[in-house]
Amino acid sequence: ELDSGDSYAGSLRLKEGRNLNNNLYYVDHAKLANGGNGLLPEARNELLSNMQGSKAELEQLSLTLKKIAAEAARLESEPKNEELMLEVIDLEKKMEEMKDSLEEARVYASNAKRAQQVKKGIDSMGSIWRKRKRQCIEFISMMDEATEGTISLKKCLKGDGPIDIDSDEAAITGATAFAKRKRPRTSLAGKKG
Repeated sequence: ELDSGDSYAGSLRLKEGRNLNNNLYYVDHAKLANGGNGLLPEARNELLSNMQGSKAELEQLSLTLKKIAAEAARLESEPKNEELMLEVIDLEKKMEEMKDSLEEARVYASNAKRAQQVKKGIDSMGSIWRKRKRQCIEFISMMDEATEGTISLKKCLKGDGPIDIDSDEAAITGATAFAKRKRPRTSLAGKKG
């Protein structure tokens, strides 16, 4: 039995058959609410309003889903934390190597500065030595001319003259003589032992 508040109340019909299994139940649409024309206008408007709201919500959720999918794809394309950690470790190793190279470069720069100072000092001393040598040779040359060969420039340069001066020839001669004197001593020392 249907409740009187039900929309099918009074429209449900029974056609009896020969036995209980052959009974037919059917709805008499003429007895339905609104004369069988479906929903009442207020209910139809409410249903259409709910359907439009649902469609709008579906579109909004579809847009949100597309945005989330795009963001997920972007995040998926970016490196993962493990990959970033490996990259950070590699970069730290490179940074340590660069620090070592920097320290070497700083040492080299200070050495280069020191080498430049030493070279400048050597050049300065060399120019002073050349100037003094030139002055000595000019003096001995004037003495050679004034003494008419008593003091000879060539003999003085070799180290055999009356005036002793440092020259390349005298240094070579002195080193050779020292080496000759040293050889017999080492051979004598070897024979004693």
